[in-house]
Amino acid sequence: MLTVNRATLVGHIGRDPEIRELKGGNKAATFSLATTEKWTDRESKPAEATDWHRVVVYGASVEIVGTMLRKGDPVMVEGRIATRKYSDREGTERSVTEIVVAGPQGMVNILSPRKAEEGSATATGATA
Repeated sequence: MLTVNRATLVGHIGRDPEIRELKGGNKAATFSLATTEKWTDRESKPAEATDWHRVVVYGASVEIVGTMLRKGDPVMVEGRIATRKYSDREGTERSVTEIVVAGPQGMVNILSPRKAEEGSATATGATA
């Protein structure tokens, strides 16, 4: 049986990406992404709800994400959904769900016209 774990999100960057070095010399970029749903409520008034997503980028895309993305920029992210557990500073076990952008199937498309004018408008897991 074929299984698929894929998420596609279009939203705005919630904070500037953080770049960190991993064990072994590789790097990862982390940022939050806001997606907003808008609708009209029963009283014909506009309503909206915003969800926040944690995005982690690995591979060659890290450098481009770190230099080209800024808070507020519109992007489309494609990756897999991953949940991991960790212990916080007090030793309490916690879990976090992330969109992981890695390999040839992960992609970050920069949708901002300002970024497109500067050169590259797409960062993929394979080439950028």
